Amino acid sequence: MKVWLKRFGEAYWRFLETDEDTDTVLRETKLWWLPYAVSGAILALILVENH
Repeated sequence: MKVWLKRFGEAYWRFLETDEDTDTVLRETKLWWLPYAVSGAILALILVENH
């Protein structure tokens, strides 16, 4: 858990403080899967809400 928090913190700092490309930041911090997880969670919430 500590490793993930460190990665999120590093990615957040790099998003705010640098002009790096979003894909580059996510790839280098090993969080490339994050957009897929967020969009999957949103889709699941929409599907559950409709039933």
